[in-house]
Amino acid sequence: MSSSAVTPGIATTSLVSLRVFRYAVGSTLAMAIAMGVDWQLSFLAPVLALSFLGTPTPRPTVREGVAFLATIGLACFAGLLLARYLLPYPLVFLPFVGLVLFRLFHAKESGAPALLVTWMIIALLAIPLLAMTSAALANLVALGIVFGAAVTLGIVWLTYGLLPDPPGTHDGVTASAPTGAPPPTSAAERLRSATLSTAVVCPLFVAFYLFQWTGALLILIFVALLSMQPAFAKNFKVGGAMVIGNVIGGAAAIVFYELLVVSPLYELLILLTLLGGLFFGARVFSGEKTAPLYGMAFSTVLLIIGSTTTSTSSGAEGKVYMRVLQIMVAVVYVVTAFGVLDRFVRPKDA
Repeated sequence: MSSSAVTPGIATTSLVSLRVFRYAVGSTLAMAIAMGVDWQLSFLAPVLALSFLGTPTPRPTVREGVAFLATIGLACFAGLLLARYLLPYPLVFLPFVGLVLFRLFHAKESGAPALLVTWMIIALLAIPLLAMTSAALANLVALGIVFGAAVTLGIVWLTYGLLPDPPGTHDGVTASAPTGAPPPTSAAERLRSATLSTAVVCPLFVAFYLFQWTGALLILIFVALLSMQPAFAKNFKVGGAMVIGNVIGGAAAIVFYELLVVSPLYELLILLTLLGGLFFGARVFSGEKTAPLYGMAFSTVLLIIGSTTTSTSSGAEGKVYMRVLQIMVAVVYVVTAFGVLDRFVRPKDA
C-alpha cells in the first residue's frame, strides 16, 4: 500500500532527473561540436538547441525535421534575395522587412514552432545587414545558418535517442504541440503581441541599417530573440525578471571564462558546460516560478562563451566583457521598449 502511494512521486522525480541530465548532455554536445567545427554563427547552435531540450516536448519526427530544414533554407534564400534586389532601396526594403517580421511574430503567437520562427527571424535580419559589408560573408552566413539548423536538429535527435522519455510520456502530444502549452489566445491578443514585438525590433533594425552597425549584430539578434517572449517584458515590473536572469547569466559567463583563462583547455570547456547544464537544468525543470530565469541565464552563458571562444577567436578577454555589455544593452532596451509601448496600448479599463 505504501509502495503504491510513493510510486507516482518516484516516477515524476525520475522523469525530471532524466530531463535535467538530457538538458546538460545535449547542451554539452552542442557546445563541443560548435566550438570544435566553428562554422559561421556556430555559437547559436547550443543556444537554440535549448529551445527543444528545455521543454517537456517529444523530439521532432523525421517529417517535422525535414520541413524545419527546408523552411530555414528557404528563409536564408529569401534573405539573400532581399540583400541582392531590395537592399539598395530603403523605402522599399525597410517596410518590407517590417511586414515580414510582423507576419513571423504573428505566426509564433498563433502556434508556429518558436525555434523555426527564431531561425527565420535571424536569417531575415542578419543576412541583408551583413551583405552591406560583404556579399561573400552574407553567403557564408546563410550557409552557416542552414548548417547550424541541421546540427541543432541532429543534436536534439541524438540526445533524445540516447536519453529517451519513458513510453507513454507523450501520448497525444507532438513537438509542435508542446506539453503544458498555454491556452490559445484571442485573435486580438495575437495581433497586439505581434504588433508590439514588431514595434520593438523594427526601430533598432532601421538604425542598424542606416548606420551599418554590423559589428554589434549580436544586440539586434538578442533583441529579436527576447522580443519573441513579450510575456516576460510586458511591463517594467515583469521585465525586471528578464534583467535578473541575464545578469545571472552574464556573471556566470564571466566566471566560466576566467576559469578557462586559468586552464585554456577544450576538455575544460566541455566539462564546465556539462556542470552548468546540470546546475541550470535542475532549476529549469524545478517547476518553480523562477525556472524561466535560469533558462535565460544558461542561454546567455552559452551565447557569450560560444561567441568569444571559438577556435578562430582572438582577443577573447575583451570580447567576453563586450558581449556581456551588448546583451545587457539588448535586455534593457527590450524591457524598456515593451514597458513604454504597453503603457500606450494598454486598454483604458486595465
